[in-house]
Amino acid sequence: MGERYDAIIVGARVAGATLATRLAQAGWRVLLLDRDQFPSDTVSTHMMFPNTLQRLDELGVLRRLQAAHRIPFVHFGWRVHGHQVAGDFTPVGGFDRAASVRRIVLDATLVDTARDAGVHTLFGRQVDDLIGTDPVRGVVLDTGERIESRWVFGADGRMSTVARRLGLPTEGERRGEMAFLMAYWRGLPESEWCHIDLHERAALMSAPAEDGIHLLSLAGPPEFTRGSAEVRERRYRDGLHQFPAVLNPRLLDSAERISPLVVVPETMMRGHYRQAAGAGWALLGDAGHFKHPSTAQGIGDAVEQAWYLASALTEGDDLSGYQRWRDARAEEHYDWSFQLARFGTNGSAAHYAGLAADPVAGQGFLDTFTKLRRPSEVLTRDRVARWSAAWAYEDGQRRVRALVEDLDPAALATLVPACPEWTVRDLVAHLTGVAQDSVRGTYFAGALDAWRDPGVAAARDRWTADQVAARAGLDFSAVLNEFDKHSRELVAMLRRGTGPDGPAWLVSSPASDLAVHLDDLREALGLPPDPESAAARFGFAMYRKWLHARIAERGLPALRLSGDRREWVLGRGEPAATVAAEDYELFRAITGRRAAEQVRGYEWSGSSDPYLAVISPYSLPEQHNTKEVAQ
Repeated sequence: MGERYDAIIVGARVAGATLATRLAQAGWRVLLLDRDQFPSDTVSTHMMFPNTLQRLDELGVLRRLQAAHRIPFVHFGWRVHGHQVAGDFTPVGGFDRAASVRRIVLDATLVDTARDAGVHTLFGRQVDDLIGTDPVRGVVLDTGERIESRWVFGADGRMSTVARRLGLPTEGERRGEMAFLMAYWRGLPESEWCHIDLHERAALMSAPAEDGIHLLSLAGPPEFTRGSAEVRERRYRDGLHQFPAVLNPRLLDSAERISPLVVVPETMMRGHYRQAAGAGWALLGDAGHFKHPSTAQGIGDAVEQAWYLASALTEGDDLSGYQRWRDARAEEHYDWSFQLARFGTNGSAAHYAGLAADPVAGQGFLDTFTKLRRPSEVLTRDRVARWSAAWAYEDGQRRVRALVEDLDPAALATLVPACPEWTVRDLVAHLTGVAQDSVRGTYFAGALDAWRDPGVAAARDRWTADQVAARAGLDFSAVLNEFDKHSRELVAMLRRGTGPDGPAWLVSSPASDLAVHLDDLREALGLPPDPESAAARFGFAMYRKWLHARIAERGLPALRLSGDRREWVLGRGEPAATVAAEDYELFRAITGRRAAEQVRGYEWSGSSDPYLAVISPYSLPEQHNTKEVAQ
């Protein structure tokens, strides 16, 4: 070419074309290179959120798109195990919805906008090398042609040639557990919603694109994309039919797939950072930082990085602050994208149930996609504690009810060994009273102090006895109905953050108490323990936390609990003793359901004697089968 440019941009898709347009509008001589011709397609999640739509509107791209195509602006719904966060985004630049445009259309429109701004383009050519390294002064094409420039920008994707020629390693690598199969469809009903629906080992994104086309993207575990083309086709077709809440199977069967199946293996979505800039060069888009596409941030981040670079360079900046800006903006969102690229666990299900129930938190979640909110501003410690407690309580209450709802009067009169003054019926009456008192704000305020003060312990016992006595004359079906009512109120209160004020421990106490009594109930009915339930895991965790506080308050050396697969050190400093037993046995011991002789009988390394006075919130009987006190 024999020309010298102010900027050569390698990669002409979203990042490169946006940067090229912005620099050309500022009077720079820009060459935009790409190995592909345009229009052409590339793998993408396609989603553009309000912050990105604002930028494309400023650039003139949105106007071009709307002049040539029907672009639906859609609400956004994110559903995990039946819990959905759905709605619009907090407006950015007048936009409060998202849009999805196929890359064959979007990228070509961006290139046309760049050309109209005066950008020179050269497509179907590859960059083989760079001219210079410190500083970089241009590129060498696959034809051998050398083209000089003041700046060279690598916008050439996660496998960036520019980064490779600079010898830049990847850092901070991450991986998810999803692989994708995706295709475009025509003939589905037009929709104003983008839906994401996550099941136990599969997920679907249904996104309306331009001109009545839909993108249907199906996710599965890494092996999902392995096998023959025939096997993948069958998996894709069968998988789409597993999401009737989003995709009507009858309507799907009458629609037409208009593209080949796009295969996106898990290995293609592993994240990284690279150095962002140096003498005469900078990286943007996926070349410099690749996050998981689960949060669909690729297009938006590419546009924002191009915007930053253009603004900085046209104002005389040397880009020394570019990497700090890029990494600060990506902070939290990078790990967040890979957290969301994992199939649901009890923890994530608990969070989504909370997000779905709390409108303020739900709006905050949606606004993480526009980066108006950081994930930590949404998943605050307080919310996570409340939502985890609500999930555990809901799980435990459902299990208790299933155990007792069909019992006959004789079974309801069965004594509960761990609470020998109570029958099964009494135990349910107590749990009902706990739920009611939690909602009313009359939960026993001294619950965590009773272990050190006999007077407080006696008051606690009167409180629980009153709960039982208050329901003694009721038909058991009435008790169960009340249990259901107050439990629903309690779970809703926890998820929404409403209800009476109280100490932090009160959030977890009802669920922890329920977990203990669920085991009491199973024992009374002759059923095996269920230590892997959400309620049991939560209760065990909370009672470990409270044991830690008792050990520290007494100034005892730390104690190590050694369970089935994990160990926990409770107290401060190095542990002076270790007690080993099954998780279930440890849980029963630290909740006062084992006698002192039984606790001594566990496998101890070091003396058990200093810990027997604090290992339970209740005084331990010396021998098994003597009276135990119930919370």
